[in-house]
Amino acid sequence: MDKTPGPGFFAEVTPLLLESQQLMRRLVAALSHLSTSDYATVPGSRSTLDSLAATVGSAALVSTHLAQAIAVNPLDGLSLLGAPADEVAIRQARETDARDAVEECLAEALHDLDLTATCCSYAASGIARNVGLAQAAMPLPKLNAKQLAALDALARGGGEQRITGGGSVRILAADGRPVHPTTFAFFEKHGLVHVDGRTSIAQGQKVTATERARRLLTPPRPTVPTPPPASAARPAVLAGRPR
Repeated sequence: MDKTPGPGFFAEVTPLLLESQQLMRRLVAALSHLSTSDYATVPGSRSTLDSLAATVGSAALVSTHLAQAIAVNPLDGLSLLGAPADEVAIRQARETDARDAVEECLAEALHDLDLTATCCSYAASGIARNVGLAQAAMPLPKLNAKQLAALDALARGGGEQRITGGGSVRILAADGRPVHPTTFAFFEKHGLVHVDGRTSIAQGQKVTATERARRLLTPPRPTVPTPPPASAARPAVLAGRPR
């Protein structure tokens, strides 16, 4: 972007400021959701929540530095009547004085943005690790025939959940098999399915079976009894003593 102070810089930095504020809003919403969800009961979640809370602070600093860049950036305007008439020279002097301050604000904003991205990456990895360990420690649930059939259909080709025209949630496997919402909620509770939250449920969210589901659907291999080791043949004892 053009770092030259003036109206052009203001037009370029303003969208970045608004975007950084949206980033902070999303982080606060994610932190609020996680802190009141079942994730707060997962071992190891405290450090992740603390890290994400610190990330909100670094994201706020990004907005602060961009706002400071706007504050020190000179805009075109005329002096009061009676002031020196060389407005061009005055504007050039103001832009020269502001150049270093603008670049410093942008450098600090970029530094805090990199820090925010790194903390978000660590938080996401921590959440995935903690949830994975917690799910691995959970015993696999017992499913009835209908639940097994529905889970098998989702494991084979995935599925989708979306809001219908009537406002209800509909879950369909890839082969067209409907999955009852109660059954699907049971799968979610036991970590058997994953819903892609990157799209809204109105657009349709992709559903996939987790590794826990695949372990549950894979029948255990029968154990083959190991035959006892063959006893070594004893040498025949010759009658009498050797001559």
